[in-house]
Amino acid sequence: MEPSSPWKTPNEVMQLHKLKRRKKALQERMKQPLRPTNEETPVSKEINLDFSRIINGDKRKNPFTKCSTEPNKKVKLQTVSQLEESSDKTLFALLKLPTKIVEKPPTEVDTEKLSTFSNLLQKFTAEHTLETKIPETKYKQLTIDWALKTKLRLMSTKPFAWTAKLKASEEASGITGFVRCLDTLSPTLDTSPRAQFHHTCLYWQHPQLPWLQLFPRATGRVTATNLLSNNVELRDALHRDWTESFRSLFQLLRALHCPYFYVCANSFTCLFRAAGLCGISEPCALITPTTRGFRQTLRQEDVEFTMPLRPDNKKKHNNSEEERPKNSSIDSCYDTMDDAKPSHQNQENGHCSGDEEDPDQFLSQLGLETEDLRKINNAQARLTHTAESSVDRAAESLVLVRGADAQALFNFLLNCKSIVSDTGPLAGVPPTLLSPTAFHGGTLQSLQFRENTVLVDSKKYYSIELRGPILPTTVPSLFNVLRSTSSSAAHFSATFAHLQPTLAFSWAAKNIAEEEASKQNEPNHFTKAFNKENLSDCGINKDLLQLFCSPDPSTVKSLDSVKYNVEDDTYTW
Repeated sequence: MEPSSPWKTPNEVMQLHKLKRRKKALQERMKQPLRPTNEETPVSKEINLDFSRIINGDKRKNPFTKCSTEPNKKVKLQTVSQLEESSDKTLFALLKLPTKIVEKPPTEVDTEKLSTFSNLLQKFTAEHTLETKIPETKYKQLTIDWALKTKLRLMSTKPFAWTAKLKASEEASGITGFVRCLDTLSPTLDTSPRAQFHHTCLYWQHPQLPWLQLFPRATGRVTATNLLSNNVELRDALHRDWTESFRSLFQLLRALHCPYFYVCANSFTCLFRAAGLCGISEPCALITPTTRGFRQTLRQEDVEFTMPLRPDNKKKHNNSEEERPKNSSIDSCYDTMDDAKPSHQNQENGHCSGDEEDPDQFLSQLGLETEDLRKINNAQARLTHTAESSVDRAAESLVLVRGADAQALFNFLLNCKSIVSDTGPLAGVPPTLLSPTAFHGGTLQSLQFRENTVLVDSKKYYSIELRGPILPTTVPSLFNVLRSTSSSAAHFSATFAHLQPTLAFSWAAKNIAEEEASKQNEPNHFTKAFNKENLSDCGINKDLLQLFCSPDPSTVKSLDSVKYNVEDDTYTW
């Protein structure tokens, strides 16, 4: 092993030099005496920084914590002011500035006047409650809703007076009273609540095919191949039977032995009403929804109609149209380009001549070619088509046919083959006829109902759900049964599910009633009594007949839910 060399490298020399310098610095620091306490800087004369609590391990008090032992808000404000004062002194000391702190007396803060979120929310809630507190309106009788309903749900805090099981006598009394149009309180019938309830759940329908759902028609469900789609004989036989039933219903309506009935096709629903209902002294029919093609077909068949739900700002009224009644105009709610054609006027004489000039001939005299005229006519036809198709399939497309035109509409529907679909699950099936009274070929049907209990906010309610075509006379009859039964001495409510397109029936019926009321300055009591007496054999009891024959527009309203108040025997909706 070689002996170590006495020479040092430069790196080793620098390391020894640094080590000796660190030792000297450490020895000088250890020999340096402590600073006397009486030598205070000018800053320490003004500020006494006490570090004893830090050396002793005492924790600093958090000035932002809430102390429940403080008696009032003044102590808190004083603590905050002292903290601000000490922080200001420390800042002045670090910046070596003279301390000139202006002490302000603590002020009390009114927390109720602060624009905090809680204060603003409470203020808004109080104002909104005062503004929206409207007294609840109560009514002594129900209104007429001409819309077809697919479901009705009754709820009450007490159990209803009937169950799903019917006795033989109760079922027989309900059917007999409905078929013979007898009162539910007739002494010859069973007047139990079950019998009366079964009476109100019955209706007449044609056709009745158990393997097909004929109401509502627009189901959208795909089924197996229909037996009628490929069998022409069956389709013809079914259509002949439907024709006889439809004719029987319309004749009963004209003879005032049927108050109303519905024709439910695949693409539209038609409501026929007898003369005397809602103050109208002539039979009428309402169809919804409609399309431009359907309305054009009615014009071609000379069926005059109006559209009462069409907005007034889109109607065209000139002097000749204002003098003409609305039901005598063919689709008077639309502006057609034919109406806008200018008539030839004799400018020299200053009056209109009887001859009308052809607009195409007039434009050709101005130098326009045949191709330009064709473009103008095509653009004109497109504008007309767009204007008339703007309300297709909407509530505004509802069509009203009155008087003798109702007979023309009946003939059109009776012979119209397009109302029967050739494809789909309902191919070859004619429209569904629904009526509250018996007619030729009508099948007696009953609404399907189910009972159960519902818990709402840990409170028990008894519920009954009815499914099927619920007619306008069914709802008030059912409510009368609920009021008359002893076990229903409690609040109950009803909610409805409407067949959406038929909601326009109630809206249009109210508008028609308002127009009829505006035509008569004084109420004609003889007409009212005449209509009521003529409809005495239509199958409606006296109380309902008085409601349906009332010309008051307020008796017609579309209802989504109804509540019965047992204290004062009133309804709210």
